[in-house]
Amino acid sequence: MKTYILYTLLLIMFVGCADPARISGFDSEKWQQDKKGCKGHRSTMVQDFDAIRRDLYGRPEAEVKDILGKPDAEQLMRRGQRVFIYYLEPGSHCNERNKLSEANRAEVRFNALSKVSEITYLRPLPTSK
Repeated sequence: MKTYILYTLLLIMFVGCADPARISGFDSEKWQQDKKGCKGHRSTMVQDFDAIRRDLYGRPEAEVKDILGKPDAEQLMRRGQRVFIYYLEPGSHCNERNKLSEANRAEVRFNALSKVSEITYLRPLPTSK
């Protein structure tokens, strides 16, 4: 019985100390430091974000928060779905708190199981290829 408790505690500690989720080739720290895209750093990272977009599908909410940080805004939808909004450029949202702006943004939709089901852009920034 003592061995079972010891293994359970070790498992909890191991899971609790896990490194945050990351995707190679994407600078999560730089993305997260540009809150609401107001510094303009995210607009230079649009191609990097687009490159990892497909890797985000199916990931749970906690991993998305590890990679992209806390969302700039959140919308609750029908049937338990949620949408995280990440601004890609500065806009009126930088000066007016708690209001959505028409600035370019990425919208990450989660299904009822809290897994990424869709990622779309509102007025996507042109990317040079």
